[in-house]
Amino acid sequence: MSIRVSVRLERYLVNALSHSLDVQVMEKLVARIIPGYEIHKRIGFPESISVPKRDAAQQIISDLKANGLVCKFAEMLIDVDENGIMGRQVAVHSLQQIISEIEEMGFRYDEEYGVFIEGNQKTKTRGWGVLRPGVSYDLSYLKLDIVGNSKLVRRYSQSTITKTYNWLKKTFQRSVEKRNGRIWSWEGDGGLAAFYLNDKNVNATLAGVEILHELTVYNLFERVLKDPLEIRIAVNTGRLQYSDSVDIKNSPPLRHVEHMESHYTEPNGLSLSPVVYFDLGTKLEKFFEPYRVSNEQFVYRYKLAWE
Repeated sequence: MSIRVSVRLERYLVNALSHSLDVQVMEKLVARIIPGYEIHKRIGFPESISVPKRDAAQQIISDLKANGLVCKFAEMLIDVDENGIMGRQVAVHSLQQIISEIEEMGFRYDEEYGVFIEGNQKTKTRGWGVLRPGVSYDLSYLKLDIVGNSKLVRRYSQSTITKTYNWLKKTFQRSVEKRNGRIWSWEGDGGLAAFYLNDKNVNATLAGVEILHELTVYNLFERVLKDPLEIRIAVNTGRLQYSDSVDIKNSPPLRHVEHMESHYTEPNGLSLSPVVYFDLGTKLEKFFEPYRVSNEQFVYRYKLAWE
């Protein structure tokens, strides 16, 4: 995550290193996120001359800042303070000031995952302020599509379609973002969302279920179409190389969730891949029925039904 590093935060980080670690340990710590990092080469000192701790700290923070790795390094300092490094305990100087300064910039520290994520609801990005382009992450994906979009567009006026689709988009966004998901794309006939932190498979599934429930109420009492609006939703999980654009064709987990949605999901239904289903726990699993898609493959489907 790259942020605009304030002079105050830079000073706190330099103090943390120079007061808490020797130069050799500083170097080893930085090498975890900048492979092959060597402080003597970076600062221009011969190997025979010791680098003063404060000079080393200032060079390291400058290099981290240039590479957009300041928050990543701050996360490592928190871990060092909690768990030590190289077999010894370390009390990291100025750590609370570092955390407070980053939080002042609109982020919060997620203790479960040990990362800083966006805390400001008005500045949400596709990657939570955490994901870095070119790096692979395990994510969950929710794909939503409107059934019969082309027919609806031909049958109804533009104002009616706009009103209906705006309602669906707002419902989609609300259900996803209240569970710390992110909208990755929204087109005229549906959208794609991703989930990363805190039970991502469960949260993606619950978002899908909630959208279907909201749609049922909407169709009963609020719709402006003559016939009920129908959608299909699918959820999959898998490892993806993050980028600033969505590339479904070149991403196996995204291709699969799109295939599940278009081929195996009933109108106003939700389909889960097996990996997602078996991560739900018994309370949620009981609402899904297995559906065989080949001799050895299943998806697990949910559809709201009246008893």
